[in-house]
Amino acid sequence: MRSIILTLTLALALPLIPTTADATAHSCNQLRQTIFNQAPPNTRTLPYGALNCHGVSQIHLILVTNNHQNQGRLTAQIEAVFRSQGLIR
Repeated sequence: MRSIILTLTLALALPLIPTTADATAHSCNQLRQTIFNQAPPNTRTLPYGALNCHGVSQIHLILVTNNHQNQGRLTAQIEAVFRSQGLIR
């Protein structure tokens, strides 16, 4: 009985665990457009087209797990990804 309860608990809990978006070559452009559309308006001038797929995935994770952070903190985290890729100073 315990194993059935454990199995059901895991089956219900696993979809709730946040996962990173794995941007492959064919899905990177689509995910890039998604993050551009979801990003705060004050970050729209950043060079999203120059991000590599890893950077796109990082920003997607930030946006998905933002937990309703204030705009300033969200903007700072997005800009940090651009800085780490050497796209802005």
